[in-house]
Amino acid sequence: MGASTEYVTLLASLPALGPILAAKNAPINGSRLRDRLKMLRPEHQQEIEAAAALLAWSRLRLDHTDADLVGRARRVIPALRSPFLAKLTIERLELRTVMAALRRRHSGQDAPPVGELWGYGRFVTKIAARWREPGFGLERSFPWVVAAREKLERGDTAGLERIALEAAWRQAARMQEGHQFDFEAVALYVIRWNILDRWTRYDAEAAAARFSDLVDAALKAAPAYSGASTVTAGADT
Repeated sequence: MGASTEYVTLLASLPALGPILAAKNAPINGSRLRDRLKMLRPEHQQEIEAAAALLAWSRLRLDHTDADLVGRARRVIPALRSPFLAKLTIERLELRTVMAALRRRHSGQDAPPVGELWGYGRFVTKIAARWREPGFGLERSFPWVVAAREKLERGDTAGLERIALEAAWRQAARMQEGHQFDFEAVALYVIRWNILDRWTRYDAEAAAARFSDLVDAALKAAPAYSGASTVTAGADT
């Protein structure tokens, strides 16, 4: 699937995603985006849906294991006809593998034994071999890995997720060169939209949690009720 101008009209109808750090809301909602994607050829739509479902951020069922994800990846990626989309998907799963390794080690687990399905991509063996090193020896490939470890050690889950989302965003942005109006450009838009949507939703969830914490703290600090009513008869409450 080489570069082409097949999807000029489709991509021209999609608003620019803009910088992730400044985003408060995705510039187009999921329903409208899905409507726009009906302009894709059926085989292209199926490719994007398969990759996006595999990469959906934090949408895995709680009873799904790392092995489930690896098994799905081994089925989905070889079936992708676009080498570009396969590469994009693999690199995102490699990022997720590093995050999974950080969490496993933080929880006290030993290095995964040979043959265990727990990660995907080029770095699985290296991570296991260098399990005790702060960044698994991956600082050149993943410059954020030590900072992510520090966030995890401090219990800063919000900071950890922001690092992962930013890394995924930059990863996709690097692959944009040479793709403006082709299938690959559409696939990149969808993958980046999913990251941006997760970013804005996570910020909203974090803000709601902070507000709830403030309310709880205020209630705990409030003076005890004295028992004397100050509400006048018939007043609205």
